[in-house]
Amino acid sequence: MTSIDQEIVRWFNSGFDGATYPEAGNFLLLVLSIAMAILLSFLIGFEREFHGHAAGLRTHLLVSVGSCLIMIISVYGFSSIFETRDPARLAAQVVAGIGFLGAGTIVQTGLDVRGLTTATTIWIVMAIGLACGSGNFVIASVATLLALMCLVLFRTIERYLARRNPILTLVVPSERPVLKDIHQIADRYGITILDTRTEIISYQDQSALRIMMRCLFTGDSQITSFMDDLRFSIRPFALSVSTQSQ
Repeated sequence: MTSIDQEIVRWFNSGFDGATYPEAGNFLLLVLSIAMAILLSFLIGFEREFHGHAAGLRTHLLVSVGSCLIMIISVYGFSSIFETRDPARLAAQVVAGIGFLGAGTIVQTGLDVRGLTTATTIWIVMAIGLACGSGNFVIASVATLLALMCLVLFRTIERYLARRNPILTLVVPSERPVLKDIHQIADRYGITILDTRTEIISYQDQSALRIMMRCLFTGDSQITSFMDDLRFSIRPFALSVSTQSQ
C-alpha cells in the first residue's frame, strides 16, 4: 500500500480526524472501495463491450465488485472472530477461481483462438477489485490506466502484426489430394505455411474438404499472387483470407 493509500485509509478509519465516529468513516471507506472497483472496471468493461465481446460491461463490473467484496470480508469480516488471521487466503482463492470464468470466454475456431484478451481483462478487473477492497486505490488506478493503454493504443499495432500471419481457408472436393500442390505453390512465392488444419464438410450438397492454413508472408503482393495461383491451379470451391483477432 502506498503512503497516499495509507493516509486515505487512516483518515477514513479515524472518522475524518475525529469529525465523526470511526465506524461511520470505516463504513464510508468500504463504500469508496466498492465505488472505485465499479468505476475502474467500468472503463475496461466498456472497451470490451464497445468491440462486441461476449464478456462485456456487466461481466467485468460483477467480477470486480465480487472480488472487492471478498477482499473487504477477508480484511474486516473476521477480525472479531479470529485474532490471528491471514487476509490473503480468500484473495488467493479468488485468483485461482477466476481462471474458470476466463476459460469460458476462450473459443477455438479452426486455427484461430478468440477470447484470450477478454479472458485476460476479466483476470485484470479481478485484481483491480482486490486492490480496491484492500485500500490500494492508487495502484488500482495505475493498473487500470496501463490496461486501457494496452487495449486501445496497441490495437493498431496488434492488427498490423496479425496481418503477418493471415489464415487462408480453401474448400476443395474431398477426394482431391491438394496439400502437396498447395505447398509447392507457396514455395514458389516464398510463403511459409506455419500450420494446417483440415476437416470434412458438406458444401452445396456434396462432400468437401476445408483446409485452413496459417501463413507467414512478407508482403501483400505475395499473398495476393499466391491466392490467384491457388484459384487457377487448385480451382477451389471457395477461397478466403482472414487475420487473427481477440
